[in-house]
Order: sequence, then structure tokens, then C-alpha cells
Amino acid sequence: MATEDAWLNCILTCSSYGPSQADATTFKAVKQSPNPAKYPHVYRWYKHIASYEADFSALPGDPSKAYTTYGPESKEVTVNPKAAPDAAEEDDDMDLFGSESEEEDPEVVAEREKRLADYKKKKEGKAKPAAKSIVIMDVKPWGKLL
Repeated sequence: MATEDAWLNCILTCSSYGPSQADATTFKAVKQSPNPAKYPHVYRWYKHIASYEADFSALPGDPSKAYTTYGPESKEVTVNPKAAPDAAEEDDDMDLFGSESEEEDPEVVAEREKRLADYKKKKEGKAKPAAKSIVIMDVKPWGKLL
């Protein structure tokens, strides 16, 4: 297994809060320390697990399993996000609020139309007051006051 694949595997196996045999097995599969500039999170994981190297036999889990048994159930892991399928295409078909599938009840529509007609009729009966504006100009002389 290439070093990058082992690093990817270690990212996928670190699912618990504490170190386990999955971490120890993957640590042993990685032959060299990862580049901290390129893989900062894997580098942090590597240094963290290296601190438990003396306690590898006491970690929880099955130490007899190979590092390839840990990780996701599916091998279809997309490393390059540009090659990943567009998730927006799948979400476009979902109608979260059911607005397209629900038809309005004819009784509800008739009641709403009746209320709108009553409201408009009530509004027509009221006369609007004429809009008036009052402007007051207070002019004072600029010079001396007498």
C-alpha cells in the first residue's frame, strides 16, 4: 500500500476519541512521517499515536487484524473533490415542504376567495381622506435683531 493510501486509511479509521488498535495498526503501516505542510491533520494524528507507541499492546481492539480491515465499508472513496459527483444535482429532486405534491382543497380555496372578496368590498366602501400637507416656513432675518 502506498504511503498516501495508508494516510487516507488512518484518517478514516480514527473515528474514536482515544487511540485504538486500528490506530496502532495503521501507524505501523505508515513507513515515514507525513509531510506537515501537505497533510497537517494526518501529521498531528501521526505524532499523537507515536506518543502511545509503548502502549500499543494495551490499546482496545483486535491487534491481529490487518490495517486494510479498518476504514469504510465501501472502497469508493473520492480523494479528489473535483471528481466527486455533484451533490446539488441529487438534491434538486427533493421537495422538502411538499408544495408540489399537495393539491389545495377546493373548499379551502373557495373560503379564501370569499374572504378576499369581502375584504375588497369592505375597503371600497370606505372613503379615503384627502391627503393634505401643511408646510410652515419660519423666516428669520440674518442680520442684527432690532
